[in-house]
Amino acid sequence: MSLPARPTLQACLEGRRNNLDFLRFAAASGVILSHAFPLAEGKGAVEPLDVFTRGQLSLGRLCVAVFLVISGVLITRSWERTPDLARFTWARVLRIFPGLGVMLLLTTLVLGPAFTALPLRDYLTSADTHLYWLRNFTLAFPQWDLPGVFEGNAYSPAVNGSLWTLKYEVGFYLLTLGLGLTGLLRKGMVAFGWVGAAVASVITGRLGFWPELYLYFGGGVALYLWRDRVRMSPWLALACTAAWLVMARLGYGRIGTGLFGAYVVLYLAYLPLGALADFGRRGDFSYGVYVYAFPVQQAVTALLGGRTEWWVNAAVSFPVVVALSALSWHLVEKPALRLKDSPPALLRRLWPPGSRPAAAHEPGAH
Repeated sequence: MSLPARPTLQACLEGRRNNLDFLRFAAASGVILSHAFPLAEGKGAVEPLDVFTRGQLSLGRLCVAVFLVISGVLITRSWERTPDLARFTWARVLRIFPGLGVMLLLTTLVLGPAFTALPLRDYLTSADTHLYWLRNFTLAFPQWDLPGVFEGNAYSPAVNGSLWTLKYEVGFYLLTLGLGLTGLLRKGMVAFGWVGAAVASVITGRLGFWPELYLYFGGGVALYLWRDRVRMSPWLALACTAAWLVMARLGYGRIGTGLFGAYVVLYLAYLPLGALADFGRRGDFSYGVYVYAFPVQQAVTALLGGRTEWWVNAAVSFPVVVALSALSWHLVEKPALRLKDSPPALLRRLWPPGSRPAAAHEPGAH
């Protein structure tokens, strides 16, 4: 008697139930736990995963990889479903920038005045106060501190260190768009780029975080493009997990995450887990958790005297962060996303409705 074939990733993607909302929320929460060590105990604090992987991976870095794998799948699917420059670009803008902009305003105008050691007049008239919002909103030139804020903290004086990943996320959106428009969003091109990223992440540090982070994003893209052949097998997921553990323990955690992590993430995303499939029915709070957590955790540390235990910081910060992320979703992010199918006229002029890249549906595009 033959065993039933495992479903392909394509079949899973066509279904309506998945654990993606839960995984993203869990990843954002994992970043809180990871940051609690340095933010509460100081820059020398080391978390268990860092020790296990010989300094290659923190829990926060692993959770960023989870975000990027999921993003690689969903962003590529979004382009293939609607290869429209205006709608694709506008949807990405609305997903990132409204929530980011409001968070930065609250940080600058509420949190900053509440925690600065400077006289309020000096804080409000400082050029760095006014530039904080602009520099971080544009993503290109991040500014980590505000005048006089959190100077007595264990991890001083960064206000929101989580924002460093956003420029890479947006960069990968633009890469997907560029490959899509030129008809190069194909298996061979993505595989070549993914292998190149793996090699570059080992032999050079001159490209910064781009090769490493593309390992994760590109892994999601590659599995999506081969979705009709990739089967969701528990045995393969266990084998990938075991291989990752071995590589991580040997000090190759980032390469191991790039090679084996994407499959494990997607297996968990489409594993039938009942109630977890409905986790996001009240909203997608993961982005809000990610962008609000760091400043809230710094504020908690400041209120507790500038230094505390990591678990105290995480426990006190978590409900505050979830409440802020819920408000962000319902008052800012969700209303903004309702506009995603109505891009502004300027974008429409760049790519008129009904136009399609000539190569988008040629053989091999999937």
